[in-house]
Amino acid sequence: MWRRAGADTRARQVRILVKAALGSRKTTAPVRASSPAPAKPRTIILVGDSHASAVQRAIAKRTGKGYAVPLTAYRFQKAKRGQTLGDVAVDDLLERIAALGPDDVVISMIGGNQHAVFGSVQHPRRFDFFLPDDEAKHPAADAEIIPFRVLTDQFMTSLRTRDAKLLKAIREATKATIVHILPPPPKGDNAFIASYHEAHFADQGIGNLGVSDPQLRLKFWLLQNRMVTKLCQSLGITVLGPPRQTVDGGFLRRQYYADDVTHGNWHYGERILRQIERRFGAQASGAE
Repeated sequence: MWRRAGADTRARQVRILVKAALGSRKTTAPVRASSPAPAKPRTIILVGDSHASAVQRAIAKRTGKGYAVPLTAYRFQKAKRGQTLGDVAVDDLLERIAALGPDDVVISMIGGNQHAVFGSVQHPRRFDFFLPDDEAKHPAADAEIIPFRVLTDQFMTSLRTRDAKLLKAIREATKATIVHILPPPPKGDNAFIASYHEAHFADQGIGNLGVSDPQLRLKFWLLQNRMVTKLCQSLGITVLGPPRQTVDGGFLRRQYYADDVTHGNWHYGERILRQIERRFGAQASGAE
């Protein structure tokens, strides 16, 4: 009997303890995991000289049709034949990109026309040069050969006058990733160039002297790309070539010609936009 009474007592004590424990427990709402803050959209700024105009025209086409645009494009201001071209001063651009972070991007289309200035007009003394790795055809048999080193020195001097200083200033002004896009390749159609050339080439006598051999112009473009790539590598700047769809046999495809010696049209600018979208993960939704 005492044994049973003891067992009953212990059972009652257990029930009391359990009830007390349950009664004292506070009901709390489940804790929700906090959602991560939305990622800051990547800012992409494109800036350049005359080649940037093709991108600006492509942006205007997209905007008019309601398509997305992945970047803001500027052209550096420049006085030319009594007119001011472009829409941003160098100091203003440097101030804008100073606020960018490592996830943002600055696209350069600075310079790019040296090859056309050096090689578009047929010189009275026919000349040619060797490229060390045979990227284009060998020099013409009847041409005077210019030493490669002489040309590279001339190109580098031209680049250091302005383009190198601008690229260095951009590199030092921002933490953003910087990418330089090489200019469009030369146009292989001499008749087109003879019909559509700017005043600068008329001043050089293109009307009387004619247009130089396409292979020579291609070599000058390849030479320029070597020099610019070397410069960009020294500054930690990534280099991109022209969109592959725009190139045929080394030359610019006819459908991407602007009505001048060296520039691409808005279709070319659209290809640049798509190239940037693929590179940086934006959705391609162009106006073409």
